[in-house]
Amino acid sequence: MSFHSIKKEKSTVNRSIKTVLDLNIGQSGNIVEIKGGRGVNQRLSDLGLTIGTEITILNKSPFTGPVILRVRGSSLVLGRGIAGKIYIRY
Repeated sequence: MSFHSIKKEKSTVNRSIKTVLDLNIGQSGNIVEIKGGRGVNQRLSDLGLTIGTEITILNKSPFTGPVILRVRGSSLVLGRGIAGKIYIRY
Protein backbone atom coordinates (compact mmCIF):
# COMPACT_ATOMS: atom_id res chain seq x y z
CA MET A 1 0.00 0.00 0.00
CA SER A 2 1.47 3.34 -1.01
CA PHE A 3 1.59 6.51 1.06
CA HIS A 4 -0.98 8.18 -1.21
CA SER A 5 -3.55 5.42 -0.77
CA ILE A 6 -3.12 5.53 3.03
CA LYS A 7 -3.59 9.31 3.02
CA LYS A 8 -6.71 8.96 0.87
CA GLU A 9 -8.19 6.33 3.23
CA LYS A 10 -7.59 8.56 6.26
CA SER A 11 -9.27 11.54 4.64
CA THR A 12 -12.33 9.42 3.84
CA VAL A 13 -12.53 8.01 7.37
CA ASN A 14 -12.10 11.41 9.04
CA ARG A 15 -15.03 13.11 7.30
CA SER A 16 -17.02 15.09 9.82
CA ILE A 17 -20.39 14.12 11.24
CA LYS A 18 -22.59 16.99 12.37
CA THR A 19 -26.25 17.82 12.70
CA VAL A 20 -28.13 19.57 9.93
CA LEU A 21 -28.05 22.73 12.07
CA ASP A 22 -24.23 22.74 12.05
CA LEU A 23 -23.98 22.90 8.25
CA ASN A 24 -23.81 26.16 6.32
CA ILE A 25 -25.98 27.18 3.40
CA GLY A 26 -24.84 25.30 0.29
CA GLN A 27 -23.20 22.42 2.17
CA SER A 28 -24.27 18.87 1.34
CA GLY A 29 -23.93 15.52 3.01
CA ASN A 30 -25.50 12.12 3.57
CA ILE A 31 -27.68 11.19 6.52
CA VAL A 32 -25.89 8.76 8.85
CA GLU A 33 -28.21 8.79 11.86
CA ILE A 34 -31.51 10.16 13.09
CA LYS A 35 -31.69 10.49 16.87
CA GLY A 36 -35.39 10.66 17.46
CA GLY A 37 -38.22 8.55 18.73
CA ARG A 38 -40.31 6.23 16.64
CA GLY A 39 -42.68 9.04 15.61
CA VAL A 40 -39.90 11.38 14.48
CA ASN A 41 -38.12 8.62 12.57
CA GLN A 42 -41.36 7.56 10.85
CA ARG A 43 -42.26 11.14 9.91
CA LEU A 44 -38.82 11.82 8.46
CA SER A 45 -38.88 8.52 6.60
CA ASP A 46 -42.27 9.46 5.12
CA LEU A 47 -40.66 12.70 3.90
CA GLY A 48 -37.82 10.78 2.21
CA LEU A 49 -35.19 11.43 4.88
CA THR A 50 -33.60 8.03 5.43
CA ILE A 51 -30.06 6.81 6.17
CA GLY A 52 -27.84 7.45 3.15
CA THR A 53 -30.04 10.16 1.64
CA GLU A 54 -28.10 13.16 0.35
CA ILE A 55 -29.30 16.57 1.49
CA THR A 56 -28.22 20.14 0.74
CA ILE A 57 -28.86 23.15 2.98
CA LEU A 58 -30.71 25.74 0.91
CA ASN A 59 -31.44 28.30 3.59
CA LYS A 60 -31.59 28.74 7.36
CA SER A 61 -31.88 31.54 9.86
CA PRO A 62 -28.85 32.22 12.06
CA PHE A 63 -30.64 31.65 15.39
CA THR A 64 -34.29 30.67 15.05
CA GLY A 65 -36.73 29.60 12.39
CA PRO A 66 -36.90 26.68 10.01
CA VAL A 67 -34.21 25.08 7.87
CA ILE A 68 -34.82 24.59 4.15
CA LEU A 69 -33.26 21.48 2.60
CA ARG A 70 -32.97 19.99 -0.87
CA VAL A 71 -33.89 16.30 -0.59
CA ARG A 72 -34.29 13.97 -3.58
CA GLY A 73 -34.84 16.93 -5.90
CA SER A 74 -37.46 18.65 -3.72
CA SER A 75 -37.32 21.46 -1.19
CA LEU A 76 -38.26 20.53 2.35
CA VAL A 77 -38.76 22.82 5.35
CA LEU A 78 -37.97 21.44 8.82
CA GLY A 79 -38.19 23.05 12.21
CA ARG A 80 -34.93 23.44 14.10
CA GLY A 81 -35.91 20.84 16.72
CA ILE A 82 -36.32 18.10 14.13
CA ALA A 83 -33.34 19.25 12.03
CA GLY A 84 -31.10 18.97 15.11
CA LYS A 85 -31.87 15.25 15.35
CA ILE A 86 -30.53 14.51 11.85
CA TYR A 87 -26.79 13.70 11.67
CA ILE A 88 -24.95 14.21 8.39
CA ARG A 89 -21.56 13.06 7.09
CA TYR A 90 -20.20 15.76 4.81
